[in-house]
Amino acid sequence: MDKKDLSNLENQIMSTVSNALKAIDFANLKRDINYKTEDTLNQFKSKFNGYSKKYMSLNKKPKNDVSTYISKRPVGSISSVFYILLGMTGSLVFGFSVMTTLIFKMLFSSIVIISSNIILVVASLFFVVSVGLLFRGITLRKRVKRFKKYVRFIDNNSYFLINDLAKFSKEKESFVVKDLSKMIDLGMFLEGHIDEEKTYFILNDEVYSDYLNLKNQQIAKESDNEKLNEEIYNSEKEEIESIIKVGRNYIEQIKNIRNELYKDEIATKLDKLGNIASQILNQVEKNPKKVQEVNKFINHYLPITIKLINSYKDINNQLVQGENIENAKSEIEKSIDLINNAFENLLNDLFEDVVLDISTDISVLKTLFKQEGLAEDDFKK
Repeated sequence: MDKKDLSNLENQIMSTVSNALKAIDFANLKRDINYKTEDTLNQFKSKFNGYSKKYMSLNKKPKNDVSTYISKRPVGSISSVFYILLGMTGSLVFGFSVMTTLIFKMLFSSIVIISSNIILVVASLFFVVSVGLLFRGITLRKRVKRFKKYVRFIDNNSYFLINDLAKFSKEKESFVVKDLSKMIDLGMFLEGHIDEEKTYFILNDEVYSDYLNLKNQQIAKESDNEKLNEEIYNSEKEEIESIIKVGRNYIEQIKNIRNELYKDEIATKLDKLGNIASQILNQVEKNPKKVQEVNKFINHYLPITIKLINSYKDINNQLVQGENIENAKSEIEKSIDLINNAFENLLNDLFEDVVLDISTDISVLKTLFKQEGLAEDDFKK
């Protein structure tokens, strides 16, 4: 509250006291004084709150204040002007000197040859240096302009895609990567970083640290997944190898029994059975994904087949071949025929994908030949 307000307050209070004394009304005096005092305090609080809000708004910083990480005076903002002025002045002065010397030599070459040559060399040297300074200044100036354009693109972002910046600045992405790297080295971006893949530009160390942590976590996760996949692959490989080993063992048993029954008709059927079973296992080895399709074949059908032909061998070794034995042998032989037929169908199913791939390749070849005019119909025309 200023002095004028205090003076008015004092006058108001004195006037109220004077009126109260005249009227001998102390109750009114007390009430008026309270009113005036409370009104003054309210005015003071209102002004104080206004000043506080104004002060707080001036000192409040934005959440994403990127100016902290950007150079206030980027490299080249002053030196570029100096280089350009010096280069232009030198180019004009020494360029004029070179031209003057050349003209002088042409007119008076017989008089002062040595001195004119020295002047020409020195002037030419300084002219080249001046032109170099001029181009240096122009280069620095262009970089400062690009820097300011990059800063406008950044806005309040802590990171962004370099490809998006390249589109915004209408420059090649490879050029922008080199440009940003140079600006980081020069301290134009105080805490700038470019990721290893040269995909992102990251404005400050804190965000870059978070990026590295996230990347390390991702690498660790990928490594764990690779280990897990490798373990699964090894487990599946061991399982397949174990299944095939069991199947080979059953086939070996079939061959051994067949060798004992080589004089009987069933020997031919067992040869066919062993051959088909071997082809099935060979196909599974070439394409391990098919192991589920032959799992029942190996773990169920082959053991039953071994049991049947062992039974055949046992009853065939009986000295007396009665009617029941002959009927049993006949039923087993019929069962072997059914098993062979079933195994042939299974083997045929395993080649379904192979046939499909072959048909697709043939169809593609026919289409290509047709496009190139090499099909049979094209020659008939």
